[in-house]
Amino acid sequence: MKIGIMTLAAALLLATGCTKTTAPMATEVQSYRAGDLVITLLSGTGNLAQGQNNFVIAFRTANNQAVDPGTVTLSASMSMPGMAPMTAPIEVQPAGSTGQYAVKGDFAMSGSWRFEVRWDGPAGRGSTTFNSNVR
Repeated sequence: MKIGIMTLAAALLLATGCTKTTAPMATEVQSYRAGDLVITLLSGTGNLAQGQNNFVIAFRTANNQAVDPGTVTLSASMSMPGMAPMTAPIEVQPAGSTGQYAVKGDFAMSGSWRFEVRWDGPAGRGSTTFNSNVR
């Protein structure tokens, strides 16, 4: 009986696609232009909040066409007067749609965070930095 339940549970996990990361429905937080690319941060609430966040970073052309930037990294830091900058742990994974990446980030404090995005792939190699508020 236990083996049957374990087999059923494993089959359900495989059937629901637990191995594929998909981008959640999201609202634009901010967009930034970097050369020929438009980079957009999206979240379910339309903002980033203190604590654990799941959001999306999307890459498009100026003509609003999804583009594959290849390998993407994202880092976030917050300036702290008289101290070293605070950094947020960030994980980035392809989200299953061209140009979209699922991001997990944990922001210890609210305020202005500096984001650095780097990409290297079919859309070329590049990087940009921008500030975004965490509430």
